[in-house]
Amino acid sequence: MLSLSAEEFSLRPSDEQLEVVRWVHEFAEDVIRPAAHEWDEREETPWPILEEAAKVGLYGLDFIATAFLDKTGLLLALSSEELAWGDAGIALALMGTALAVSAIYANGTPQQQGEWLPQCYGTPGDLKLAASRSPRRTRARTCPRSRRPPGTTRPRTSGF
Repeated sequence: MLSLSAEEFSLRPSDEQLEVVRWVHEFAEDVIRPAAHEWDEREETPWPILEEAAKVGLYGLDFIATAFLDKTGLLLALSSEELAWGDAGIALALMGTALAVSAIYANGTPQQQGEWLPQCYGTPGDLKLAASRSPRRTRARTCPRSRRPPGTTRPRTSGF
């Protein structure tokens, strides 16, 4: 079992992490907060904010990869907290794509990662295309379903 001394483990952010936190907080203060009420009332995806975040490098594969690969594990939490300070709903719109990214990164082959990770974010001009799908055309709805008698479960195929 690996043992860490108190000197090796710390939840104190580094200077680099604090710099990123200041940058994200500034974005939240200048861009997210002023628009939060409007987008909350509209109950729509805040595409202009996602596009602005992509332009400054906050919404994209480079930023999320940097956050995921942070050896302390603090950067993703710290940046998410600052975005949520701006507005929790908009923070979810910005960080929600990371769920798909993490699944592809954890389970995809290098070829799949190379193909699909960039498509999760698209480019500022086509974010709507990258992030949206018609609800009638989702894979879950087009997959054939097998009928099982009530009370039965599907066969276990995983080794876990």
